[in-house]
Amino acid sequence: MYKTLEKTPAVVIVAIEGMLMYLATGVAKSVFTQINPLCAAWYRFGFLAVMMLAWRRPWRRSVRHTLPHTRRDWLITAGCGLAIVAMNTMFYLAISEMNMGMAVAIEFIGPLGVAVISGRDWRERVGVAIAALGVVLLAGVSISSPDGGHFLIGLAAILIGGTMWGVYIILGRRVAHAGNPLNRLSAAMCIGFAVQSLFLAVPAVRGLFMPPATATWLAADGTWGIVRLLLLMFVVSVCSSFFPYVIDQVVMRKTTPGTFSVMQSMYPAVAVAVGLMFGELPGVWELIGVGCVMLAVVVTFSSDEHASNRSHLDLQSSMDTAA
Repeated sequence: MYKTLEKTPAVVIVAIEGMLMYLATGVAKSVFTQINPLCAAWYRFGFLAVMMLAWRRPWRRSVRHTLPHTRRDWLITAGCGLAIVAMNTMFYLAISEMNMGMAVAIEFIGPLGVAVISGRDWRERVGVAIAALGVVLLAGVSISSPDGGHFLIGLAAILIGGTMWGVYIILGRRVAHAGNPLNRLSAAMCIGFAVQSLFLAVPAVRGLFMPPATATWLAADGTWGIVRLLLLMFVVSVCSSFFPYVIDQVVMRKTTPGTFSVMQSMYPAVAVAVGLMFGELPGVWELIGVGCVMLAVVVTFSSDEHASNRSHLDLQSSMDTAA
């Protein structure tokens, strides 16, 4: 695994990651007729937390010393977990009210906000102006539609999700540079899931046995319908959460936050393409809005220099522990 990641260009890894992630997201969105989007987000993140626990087994003596030791480190780890769970929960709520490509584009307001706060170059200001134009185009076209009221719910959700994405970039990078980022990431996931469960565990379980009026096969197929839904959400969790977040920890160690964000600027286009496969047809102005956001990301981060490569031994040690 280590040799493969070392030989594969980071941009190729990010492209494959995006395609896998949004294909799985499209499958998840098709399940929203069977179960509430927020409940679907709970199952997705729950499976993720269980997989991370089973893989990393943080209770082992050989692993415990790699976990946070100070209050500050635990706060960073917990903050990362809460940011991830909030980002994903709000994203599911958003795509239930708008096209996936549009949601992904607007969500980039988070990384761009981080650039504005941390940068002093003209590129940040120009980039945010272009992004704002794109968001206004997307919002204006959608709000003026007959279903505009629902879009406002999705817009509020994706703006919150985008903010949490920015928090994840900041805190996730600190976790990535810790002694063993995957062990700390597993702890972060568990903390995030525990907090999420306080609000969503009961309605999510109840939704399996008392599905909404829009449910078809979940209501008609009984036990098999429940098993089918859980299997779907498990596959979604593997493809859209487990693999991407593990890969992010490797990619973020090899690049700067700006370079990482530029590579991710392809995500809106990937999401639009995948959305077409699921019957989401964007209008011309929506495509222009998505294009503006993509351009804003490239303008904002294109001058950022690549981080110096981490030592071969350092990354090898991290991957050996992950094996």
